[in-house]
Amino acid sequence: MENGNKRKLTEQYEVVLMVISVLFIGAMVVGLTAFPEEGKAVAASVLGFLTGTFGSTMQFITVGIIIFLIALAFSKYGDIRLGNEKPQYSTMSWVAMMFFCGNGAGTVYWAFLEWGWHFNAAPQLGGVEISEAMNYELAMAYTFFDWGPSAWALLCVFVLPFAYHYYIKKDNELRFSRLCKYAVGEKATKGFFGKVVDFIFVFAAVGSIAITAGTSATTIADGISSLTGLESNFTMATTILLCVAVLYSISSLVGIEKGMRRISDWNVYFCLALLGFILIFGGYTQFIIDSIVNALGVLTTEYARMSLWTDPVAQSGYPQAWTTFYLVYWFTFGPFTGLFVAKISKGRKIKEIIANMLISGSAGLVLFFGIVGGFQQGLRMDGILDVPAMLANGQGPAIATETIRSLPLSSIAMVVYLVVIILFLATTLDACSFTLSSTITKDFQPNAEPNKGLKFIWCIVLVGLPIAVSYIGTDIDTIKAIVLTSGLPLVVILGIIYYGFLREMKNDFGNKTKDEILQMGRLEE
Repeated sequence: MENGNKRKLTEQYEVVLMVISVLFIGAMVVGLTAFPEEGKAVAASVLGFLTGTFGSTMQFITVGIIIFLIALAFSKYGDIRLGNEKPQYSTMSWVAMMFFCGNGAGTVYWAFLEWGWHFNAAPQLGGVEISEAMNYELAMAYTFFDWGPSAWALLCVFVLPFAYHYYIKKDNELRFSRLCKYAVGEKATKGFFGKVVDFIFVFAAVGSIAITAGTSATTIADGISSLTGLESNFTMATTILLCVAVLYSISSLVGIEKGMRRISDWNVYFCLALLGFILIFGGYTQFIIDSIVNALGVLTTEYARMSLWTDPVAQSGYPQAWTTFYLVYWFTFGPFTGLFVAKISKGRKIKEIIANMLISGSAGLVLFFGIVGGFQQGLRMDGILDVPAMLANGQGPAIATETIRSLPLSSIAMVVYLVVIILFLATTLDACSFTLSSTITKDFQPNAEPNKGLKFIWCIVLVGLPIAVSYIGTDIDTIKAIVLTSGLPLVVILGIIYYGFLREMKNDFGNKTKDEILQMGRLEE
């Protein structure tokens, strides 16, 4: 009976893949702890090689992806409806879940730091020295650039083959490797090649979310410390992660409809309340609006150069350290986001997904980073809070707290801020546990939810890893660098996937006119 149960378990789930992935990640953490300096050196050299050698290629690929997505949206293929039925979620809930999954708690963390890093690095346009005033403007523009259309394009490009595979081809195996079968065949995706592809997916997803959870827990701890006077330490960070685990475990267990959708909807209102309060009552309303408009103007006129600038003569290293690094980061985050957004996009057209991610996603980030960054720039110019100086002095984790404390009614604002980042973290972890559980599940029906016990196990892993990393003192930047090395093989895998995906789409719809495709996707009133 026991053997029968084991056999039944392995027939339903990729148990070996899950065990190997978790053991490998655990071994990596232990190894980095035993040899911290060696691990840091190896990670830095690998990341330097990746961004330095393939940086320009990655920049060129990203521009190509943006052009491809826009062309696809305006082509007849953009009218292909996924599932030929009414959308499963309202537009607001769909956009909210996409936004919080695609950005996660990292958005709240980096919104308070990003422009300061760019200000200290002093990016140049046209190879000329810039004034401090121009430095403020470029710092904001580069923030929009790093988290704008390029980032969302690299997330969106993974969504489309997942969605087509699931809703048009009606394949219930929602795993990364299965997307390759249209190019390399069924046999290869079920063999060693497929196992490697799925392992890269799991490794990138778990590593990325563990990093996000670790940095978010520290930020939340600092906020609670500021609010209550309690000491911000490992115990508090661990308690926070465990509490968030309870929240998103409950969300996971009740499913997307009752769990993540509702949390995402609530978080929209909390985010708007926080940003609206900063904008209206922070004391810099007009300056913030002017800064956002100005940064959008700089981004619009300089977008092509910012996208392809490699600085080959001066070799400052800025494009490699920032532009390329972020492109690799988003690419690593892409498969995880792609699977989840595909799952919640039933009933949507391909062009709706593209427009939602490129426009809605970018607009949300402009609003978040623009209001927070503009407020902080105003504080610096008035000598109240110097974000660039705090970053230079290694005070990054305290910046968000100090910024909120600069607001009127700071205690209330701090509570709202903590709610926002906690809900951000909960929705990110929920989405990740969903996608990982889907990857492990061999047969995943369209309206189904992954096994609740399996999701709970992933919940434990996703929270346990950052706790372990923090406890043993492993350098989070080292793990970040190692996780990002998965970006290079993902480029190759995506190329394989798109070779088969575009061929299948042409075979299925190439002989149909735009009107015929529209008729096929027309919904009954």
